[in-house]
Order: sequence, then C-alpha cells, then structure tokens
Amino acid sequence: MSAPVAESAATLVEGYRQMLLDGCSQHACARHELFDTLRVCNITAGQSSAMLKNYDAHATVLRRLLLKAASIMPEEAAGYILENVRNEYGNGNPAWRHQLQLKELAKCAGASAEQFAGEPIQPGVREYIRRIVPLYFPIRAIGLPNGLYRPAVAAGAITATEVMALEEFRAMQHAYRHLGLADHIWFDHVNVEAEHSDESLALALHFIERHGAQEAVMFGMQSVLDANVRLYDGLLSALKMMKPAQAAG
Repeated sequence: MSAPVAESAATLVEGYRQMLLDGCSQHACARHELFDTLRVCNITAGQSSAMLKNYDAHATVLRRLLLKAASIMPEEAAGYILENVRNEYGNGNPAWRHQLQLKELAKCAGASAEQFAGEPIQPGVREYIRRIVPLYFPIRAIGLPNGLYRPAVAAGAITATEVMALEEFRAMQHAYRHLGLADHIWFDHVNVEAEHSDESLALALHFIERHGAQEAVMFGMQSVLDANVRLYDGLLSALKMMKPAQAAG
C-alpha cells in the first residue's frame, strides 16, 4: 500500500472512530441526571449498598453476554472480546474477579453482606437487562431489522457499553472520595475501562472496515445507548430511595 493510500485509509478509520465516540457522547444517556448526582453526592452506606447491588446485577449479566457474543464472532474478531472477559473474571484467578472488588467496596463503605444481598433490583435495571440480551446475542432475536450482520450488531452494543462504562466509573469515583475510597481497587476500572473501550472501538471498526457493516454497528450501539437511559434511571432510583435520614447531607 502506497503512503498516500495508507494515510487516506488511516484518516478514514479515525473518522469512523470519532463517529462512534461522538455517537456516545452526544446521546441523552451521557447527560443523565445520575452523573451529576454522583459527582456531588457524599454517598452513604445505604446508598452505596443499593446502587452497587444494582450495578452488580447489570454487570453480571454483561459478563455472561460477552461470552455469548464471543461465540458468534468470526475468528479474527473474537480476541477483542475474550481479553475483556478474562480481565473481568480475574485473569485466571477467581479471587481477583471484579465482582468481589465491587462487594468489597460496598463493605468498605459500611454496608453489610446481608444488607447488600437484600437490596431490590430497580425496574430500570431490569428493563435494561431485557433490552440488551438480544443485542449482545442477536441470533434469532425478534425485532431486529432484517439484513443486519448479527456479529456487527453485538460489536456495536459492546462498544457503547465500554465507552459509557468509563464515564460511569469516573462519576462513581467522585461519590466515594469523602470516604477515602477513591483509590479502592474497584476504581482501577477507570484505567481498565479505558483499555476495554479501545478494544471495543477496534472491534467495531473491524466490522466497519472488513465487513462494511456500519449500519449494523450503529444499530447495536444506538440501541444500547437507549437502554442505558433505563439503566441510569435504575441506578439513580437506588440512590434516591433511601430515607431522608440516610441521604447525603
């Protein structure tokens, strides 16, 4: 490939990459009230327990869905997902898996294991889960437009999730600063998700470049961003459902 052609191809790829990032940053979910609330609230033990239980519920489903999504990917695309999944499950050590870090954060914030276990899952989180299952594993899914390359739909869905996850962790980290927990290991996700978002962007770009599946990628991405509004509704409800005496002052 000649230098001018290579430069043109690189410019095209960067244009697609920016298009994906802009699609996330300009969506209504990126301006959800949850983010402003997390950035200013001094989170209590009760709020932490309720929010993290709901965050865990959605994250647990996503981990399993990533495994299913990898199973429908062409060989050359599966690696983008599998490294992400391996990290989530502790890179081969079950004691290091991210779910345990989340529960440890809730404990450090003052919530008991019994309190965490008893927290209700909010309707918004349940609705989010219902919506994303056919996006991560769009095989025989009802309601998806005909003609879309199914693995590319999943790639777009994963990209939206990982890009927005970075913003979620940044906002949550603010809420835990007053407890001295901003450097808790769970907030290593601020760095981890930056890596995952780069991988997911590469996954989406793979399908745009190699398969001409821009429409499918954008459909998956847009659909997850729409679902994220419900997820954030649920997380915000978890924060706000505490009694006035338990609310951040």
